[in-house]
Amino acid sequence: MGAARAEFQRTGYEAASTRKIASAAGCNPALISRYYGSKIGLFEAVMEECIDLAPLQGLPLPEMVEALADIALGKADPTGGFDPLVVAIKSSGSVEAQDVIRTKLGNPMVKQLAALIGGNNSDQKAGVILSIISGMFVGRVSVDAEALSADHDSALKELLVHAMTAVLSPDR
Repeated sequence: MGAARAEFQRTGYEAASTRKIASAAGCNPALISRYYGSKIGLFEAVMEECIDLAPLQGLPLPEMVEALADIALGKADPTGGFDPLVVAIKSSGSVEAQDVIRTKLGNPMVKQLAALIGGNNSDQKAGVILSIISGMFVGRVSVDAEALSADHDSALKELLVHAMTAVLSPDR
């Protein structure tokens, strides 16, 4: 599974090659078909690994927001290891992968974060927070905007905390 995670994270779903994955795993490509049925089956197994938001459980709102801002700023770290959200963003252009992303990652992440947030409109608030986190990745990596570079993390964190606090306000 490690070889599949690495390939999907590096290239996204469309560009990933089951032959490269099998070679990196030291196995025959036929084993992927046997155990996962196809590349999309393997992608589905990889995307089952949702980001674990359990460490945010029980945190007071200000601390939760700080942790979410740190998550947003950490998305562009190439040494950060496997991140299914990064894989989802890189794979989002694939029609075949979109349903897997939604059912195995997007909806479960929204539900998990909404449960932590609680209150009115928690699903919508969770969706907006996850969009902010995804947007930071896109701005930093895909767009490579200098204003969003790690050189500005302290100012960015302050802005992220402000924006997320506004989204999570109990009167919204």
